[in-house]
This record gives sequence, structure tokens and C-alpha cells, in this order.
Amino acid sequence: RMPATAENYIREYETSYQKAVAELNRDIAAGREADACRYKLGRLYFGHGDFEKAIGQFRLVRHPDAAKYLALALYKSGDFTGALQAFEDQKDLDDESRYYLGMTCEKLNLFDKALATYGALRSGAYAPKAQQRILLIERQESALHIRDIDPAVAKMIAEAPGADRYPQAGALILYSDEKTEVTADDKEITTLHYIVKILNERGKEEFAEMPTGYDSTYEKVTLEYARTIKPDGKVLEVGSRHIRDVTKYLNFPLYSNARVFIISFPEIAAGSTIEYKLKIVCNQLINKKDFVSGTSLQTSEPVIDSVFTLAVAGDKTVAIKTLNASYNDFGATLTPEAEHTGTATVYRWRFRDIPQIVPEAGMPPSTEINPALLFSTFKSWQEVYQWWWDLVKDKMLPDQAIKAKVRDLVSGARSDEEKARAIYTFCAKDIRYVAVEYGQAGYEPHLAGDIFKNKYGDCKDQAVLLVTMLKEAGLSAWPVLIGTRDAFNLQKDFPATLFNHAIAVVSLNGKSLFLDPTAETASFGDLPSADQDRNVFVCTKDGFRIETTPLFTAAHNLVRQSTDITVKPDESIAARKQIEAHGIYEQAQRYWLLYTLPDVVEEQIATRVQDISIGARLSAYKVENLNNLNKPVTLSYSFDGPEFFTPAGRLRILPQLASADTGLVAKERRRYPIEFGFLDTKVTEVNCLLPPGFVVQYMPEAIVEDSPWLGVRASYQRQGARIVFRQTVETRKTRVSQDEYPAFKAFLERVAKKVKQRVVLSSTR
Repeated sequence: RMPATAENYIREYETSYQKAVAELNRDIAAGREADACRYKLGRLYFGHGDFEKAIGQFRLVRHPDAAKYLALALYKSGDFTGALQAFEDQKDLDDESRYYLGMTCEKLNLFDKALATYGALRSGAYAPKAQQRILLIERQESALHIRDIDPAVAKMIAEAPGADRYPQAGALILYSDEKTEVTADDKEITTLHYIVKILNERGKEEFAEMPTGYDSTYEKVTLEYARTIKPDGKVLEVGSRHIRDVTKYLNFPLYSNARVFIISFPEIAAGSTIEYKLKIVCNQLINKKDFVSGTSLQTSEPVIDSVFTLAVAGDKTVAIKTLNASYNDFGATLTPEAEHTGTATVYRWRFRDIPQIVPEAGMPPSTEINPALLFSTFKSWQEVYQWWWDLVKDKMLPDQAIKAKVRDLVSGARSDEEKARAIYTFCAKDIRYVAVEYGQAGYEPHLAGDIFKNKYGDCKDQAVLLVTMLKEAGLSAWPVLIGTRDAFNLQKDFPATLFNHAIAVVSLNGKSLFLDPTAETASFGDLPSADQDRNVFVCTKDGFRIETTPLFTAAHNLVRQSTDITVKPDESIAARKQIEAHGIYEQAQRYWLLYTLPDVVEEQIATRVQDISIGARLSAYKVENLNNLNKPVTLSYSFDGPEFFTPAGRLRILPQLASADTGLVAKERRRYPIEFGFLDTKVTEVNCLLPPGFVVQYMPEAIVEDSPWLGVRASYQRQGARIVFRQTVETRKTRVSQDEYPAFKAFLERVAKKVKQRVVLSSTR
């Protein structure tokens, strides 16, 4: 406990400070030496660390030293652009100002100007500091070989396997050492040490810059060292000119705490090696006491040697869960070595020769095929609920502006569904989504009123605003935490906060309807494919519940393409095509049409019609319901073409009308399943009006092919002078396993052979 005397001094200091501020403000108000008093007040604020108030006073002062302290206060407040201007506005800089001008230039990545500024400080108290900054900025190539600096690293590089052993690799992760410590005072300290050998241009592109994201509210990143080790072993240290620490969402002040620490390695080339070690200190755990994390074994490059250590202090008990163990066919030991040191429990894993993930077309996301270890000290989902409900419950309070908007939106609504539809449409269309993954900028949402006022928000903020407005309309609605398909799915037996997204749920007619307002092109009641069939965490005032979002039927995700073609006597054509999209296809179609330049849309449609008739000319196109989320978006266009048939003497062959994509089954065997992601139905219709003088010589038979994964139907009919074609392809399962793949491959190839058949005509003219 602090001694009583010290506490007295602190109280006296605070009292004196407040008295001095009040006295100076009275003198300024009375006009007694206002300029001098403002300067004194500014210095008082400056010394107390209240830089914003100091800046306000110094801007109003003509005191000769005010300009100096204005610049210093701007620097210390983080306004580096303003500080640079304030320093440059001064005619003569003293050593302190010159030093901080150099620091300001560093913050703005003006390293040459910083070096020149520091170089002018040749004597005095700031000269040694300036020389330190110069060394940090301008680290030159070391005269030392890596064996002189770290013989173990030199040996590791010398004994590294060659590129011929790893023909798919762009780089080799020679060594990965990740240590996470959960301390007794509830901090999380992570140390990362990597040694990576670059093999080729792909590796150079992948590792030349290494970004580390963090939340500056509670986290601090410190680089211990970083260097490029050239092929000859000479070492090039990374200086501060090669390091950037930037906000991730520059245009969105609400999320300025989401930052990225970036190391740019100089002189990267094939054969060079990068090494870096950094520390991330998190001063506050998720709920001030619990820890949640996860690590995956594989990366996009081979890992030669990897160590992962987790140390949990005190009496905390960490639960460990293994995922995707069936893909661990490379023999990694997933059970840790555990040691109790008396003050902590230390878990340690050692992995060697971990193969890279070689992508396959249509493979599932990494979270479903990469062996992973999850960690959590939460003992129950009730603890998770209590943590997040305490963060969110007071954010769902409507202010007067929200109340007025809800009244306007639901006026005239004849049912609860119409109310919910109107509010959802507003949030999805009029509140701009900032794609900040849940947790990147913290876990606590902003006030609903702030999001409504700013008209932008991340997922948790948009969900909070939507729920607030639905509640104001008298509906039962709650926020929902979800791990989308690119994240780990909620494990019912493993309470943790491994969510990367937030959505909402509303109760209508006794049923839960999930809504994602960040999906600005999704109709009411629809969900992006990444949100479907996921275990989710619903938070209500009465507790939590774990539910599963729907996997929509194939009929829900329908795309219908109808083409009417009139063949003229000279065999040129006039045609019209219409594309009606629903579900996932509606989302994609609407997004493309909304965010693509009209000229580019027209150009791409004009390109598409070439597939029907070489040399075709687009006449016009029309888009319906683009801005109406309550109706399916429809695209139609008309065009003329010089030909449609393929001549063969007196015979005419129609283009292939049916289709089957065999790209997914090009490989003989697969390591990973085929993941469709969602169920869908694709309907293709062609109505071709023939000119007089043509007789059908051959009409393909109907195709009826069924499998557990796809159903394919195709029919050809002659109706008077018309040939009518219709094909329907329905997806029945979202995944084809590795064991099922040979049968699926045989099925798809059989279908592909059948759809190659074409209608053949003969001319009687």
C-alpha cells in the first residue's frame, strides 16, 4: 500500500493543479494579462499530460515559446501531420524541438528528412538520442556473418533441405517458436520467433512483408529484432524505416484501435533467409480473467521445425480441444508434454516436417481440414454469456433519433414481418458496413445511437443497431455471435469465444429468423453462404441458447436463365435473354450490378453474347429490382447475331445446349473433400424459333441422371417450328468426401458425355 505521506502529496498536487487552472481561467476571463495567462495555462495542461487542452491554449497565444510547445503538444497527442506543420512554421528550432521534429518525421515515414534533422544535432543533451535514432533508422549491412551472431541459426540455414525436396514450396519455415504465457495478473504475453528460407519468387512475395494485427486498446507489439540473412550469410538488420505501425481502418475513427505492425524485409531474394522475433503484450484478457486461443499445424508452406508452448499461471485450468485430427496423416503428436512448475502449468508441443497445404479446387476452408488445437479457460457457456451480455446489454438503448426512424419505417406496416423487413432493409442498405472481423477492434459494441448517427459500423455494431430498432418496433430480437465458414464452428462441449462475426435473430410467428445486416445485398430472411448451417450463440436478457442457422434448400438458391432465339431466313438471329436470381445468386448478381460501373456491366454482357453468336451485337439491357431487397433482381438483355448454326453441307448443327462442368473431377484422387458450400438449383431454358425450310434430323434423348450429390435433368422437344430445351441441375449435398470422390467423378464424367449431344437440322431450301 502507498505510504500515507505520498498519498497526501498526490491529493495536494491534484488540488493545487485544479486551483491553478481555475485561477488562470479567472484571470483570462477578467482580461488580466490574458496572453501570458493562456501561455501559463497551456504549460500547466502540457505538464499534466492534457495535450488537447494545451493545444487549444497555445493556438491562441503570441508568446515566443508558444509555437514550440504547440508543436510538442501536437506530437504527444498523436497529431503528427499537425506537428510537422507546426515545427516547420518556426524559424529557429532549439535542440529539443529539432529532436521531436525528427521523431515526427519518423512517424510520417519521412526517414530521409528525419536523418537530416537528427544529423544537425551534433552536441548537447539531445545529440546522443539523435544518434540512437539514426542507428535505428539506418541500419546498414552488418560486417558480421550470421555464424558470428547466432551459430545455431547459421547451422539451421546450412542444413536446410533444398528446393528439389519441396517442389510446391515458395519458402521453408525452418523454425517456428510460438510461446503464449497467461500470467498470474491476468495478462497474455505472446512471443513469436520465425526463421524462413526463401526459395523463389512466390516465397519472396509471401514473406517480404510480415504484418501482425493487434488491438492498441490493450495490446502492444514490440520488435526484438528482424533481419535479412543474405545467401552468403551476411546480415542486414531491419531498421525503423522498414517498420510501419498503422491503423487498419484509416477512414473509420471508431475502429482506429485496430492496428497492423508491418515488417518490410530489405533485399529479399531467392536463397535469402528472414528471421524475426517480436512480443505482443495484452494487458487485459477477454473478460479480465479468461483466455481463449487456437493454433493450426499447417500453413501454405512446409514447416521443418515448430515449437508451441502455452504457460498458464496460478490455478487456471485450460481446456484443450483437437479439431480435424483425421487430416493428421503426417504423424504429428497432438498430445502435449505437460509440466507443473509450482507457479504455472506449461504445455509444450513439438512438430517436425509438417507438410504444406496444397490447394485443391473446391476444397473446404482451412478451419475444416487443418489439424488445430483450441484453448480456453472458460468453464461454461454461462460464463461466456455473462461476459458478453454485460458488454452489450446497455448498448441496445434507442435514442430519440432511432425512435423517430423506427416510427417512420413501420408506419403502414400490416404485420410484424413487414416491420422487421423494413427495419432490416434500412440497416442493410443505409448503414455502411466496415469489414472489421469480430474481436479485431475489441469485443464491446458501440452505442446503437452512435452507429445510427455515424451511419457505419462493424458486424457487432450493425447487429446491435438492428436489434435495437427491432425491439423499438415491439419485436423480440437478440444479438448473435457466430463463427462463419472461414472460422472455427462453435463446439457445444467447448465454451470459448472463437467467433469472428455477429448477426441478429428475430422471432416471427414463433420461429427464429436470422438476419445479417452486413450482407447489404441479401434479401430479408436470406443469409450469406458463410452464415448458413453454423452453430451460433444467441444472447437474450434471460440467458443464452445455442442454435443452428439454416442451410437453405436447393430451391431457395435458384438461378434461371431463359433465352429466346429467333433464327431468320438468312440464319442470323435476334435474341433475348433473362436471368432471374434468388438466394445466394441474387446476392451475387445484385452486388455485381450495384458496384460495377455501368459501362463495364454493358461491356461484360456484350462479351457474354459472343458465346451464343460470334460477332453478336448487344442491343440493350435492363435491370429490375436492383435497389429493392424485397424482390428478386432480374437482368435481361437483347442482342442480334450473324449466326447460330454450325453448317455441315446441307446440315445445320445447333450449339451445345446442355452443360456439365467436369473441372472439379480432373484429378484422379483428392486429399480434401469437394465443398459446394450451399445447395442450389440451376435452370437453363432455350426457346429457338426456326425459319421455314428446316427439318430436325436428330434430337438428343432426354437426360435423367441421379446421384446422392447432384440430380441432372435435360429435355429436348420439337413444338411446331420451335425447339425447346430445358435443363435443371440440383445440388443435393454440400460436400463430396474423399471416399465418395471416385463415384462422383464417374457420375459427372458420364453426364458430361451425354450433354455433348446436339440437335441436328437439315435444310430443304
